[in-house]
Amino acid sequence: MTATTTALLQGHMAHHSALPLRATLGSAMLYHGITKLQPEGLEQTSQVFEKLGIKPGRTWALLTGWTEVAAGVLSLLGIGTRVAAVSVLVTQAVAIAKVHGPNGFDIQQGGYEYNLSLMAAALGLLLGGPGGLSVHEAIQPRKRPRLARLPWRHAVSPRRELLTQLLA
Repeated sequence: MTATTTALLQGHMAHHSALPLRATLGSAMLYHGITKLQPEGLEQTSQVFEKLGIKPGRTWALLTGWTEVAAGVLSLLGIGTRVAAVSVLVTQAVAIAKVHGPNGFDIQQGGYEYNLSLMAAALGLLLGGPGGLSVHEAIQPRKRPRLARLPWRHAVSPRRELLTQLLA
């Protein structure tokens, strides 16, 4: 294998490196969100939220459950990945602050180890975007080389570029 082929292959693999993060984070968030929205889970989560001072418990349980479901679906599909990542960061920060933080790091002691892992995956997606093999990749307009653009055409507007990156 030549150096050029190796470099191209590594670039291709790096382009798809977000897929395992998206799959893991998305499935975990989807599972926990659905669990919270089930009748038993909703009742239990509502009671826990009330005890923690997060009131009204049922409203916040529904909001949290739907946020986790949405973050899971968006992560799995690879669209709105950064919005999903921020949602995960917020929900897990609250979980650490209100529930797991006082128990220390160890997950076996009810600590925040798992929450921190979810936050690390979310931060990776927030910084890197959805990568390849994503809906975002499939629907994103292909960028033409600068030489192929007509001289009177302007580059992508800053607002459109920001929106594209936020929805990545």
